[in-house]
Amino acid sequence: MPKIRKGLITIAIGKKYAIQAKYLAYSCMLHTPHTIRAVITDRPALLTGYFDILIPYNPEYGDPFAAKTMLHRYTPFEKTLYLDADSLVMTGIDSYWEALETRSFAYTGELVKEGEWYFDIKKVMAKLSLPWIPKFNSGMLLFDSSEKSKVIFDTANDYMENHGELEVSFFREKMLPDEPYLAIALAKQGEKPYTDYGRFSRTLIGADHIHLDSIKGFASFIKRGVQVFPQVVHFCGRFGQFLYLSEKIKLYFCFNPPLKTFFNCIFTIIRNMMNR
Repeated sequence: MPKIRKGLITIAIGKKYAIQAKYLAYSCMLHTPHTIRAVITDRPALLTGYFDILIPYNPEYGDPFAAKTMLHRYTPFEKTLYLDADSLVMTGIDSYWEALETRSFAYTGELVKEGEWYFDIKKVMAKLSLPWIPKFNSGMLLFDSSEKSKVIFDTANDYMENHGELEVSFFREKMLPDEPYLAIALAKQGEKPYTDYGRFSRTLIGADHIHLDSIKGFASFIKRGVQVFPQVVHFCGRFGQFLYLSEKIKLYFCFNPPLKTFFNCIFTIIRNMMNR
């Protein structure tokens, strides 16, 4: 089956993440309704109507973190924007695709040569003969269907499967994080972070002077002394989760007005009484 030209994909394995994906879909409906939405999930019943394409989760491809290193096998698109399910689209995302005009894989982050980040960076660089390690958040990945992208994902997956070679700690119910393995694969392919001038996805970790409105379509905050205006906000971390709740409430009532919700509840009660 031929691939669709471009679209957005997320992973929603388990009820918690399916609910998060629903709010991601709400934000897309508001700000980028023309973008085709796909979801990798084990809860299709919860997401029918919210995503255009429901892709069955394949346990053979590994746990949810490992599944991120298999995105090239899951995606139905030639050009794919991957977002973590706990992200919200705050404004139009058409400019994302411009990044793939000059490269096969795009992400935001920084190049580091020392310190600790999942592992001892200098030690891993020396062991694998790497010039640097990209330190990044994998909540946003942009890639095409080229051979180079496939090699990046396959390399990351190989290192994850043979994780004994590196000293990466397990977390979240004994699952390995995807980021260190993707970082090694990106370094091996010489794929440096994309300069987005604070416009692509950002987390709220370490953020200050935060202004968000997922309905009006605005996000602004300061990270590491720099003002950013991200098109997508990734609500990871405890502080992010607090603000995420506020934005989810806004989105819920945008798509489910209080009066409509009230009458739906009344009609449901009446139907249940009549069917007794």
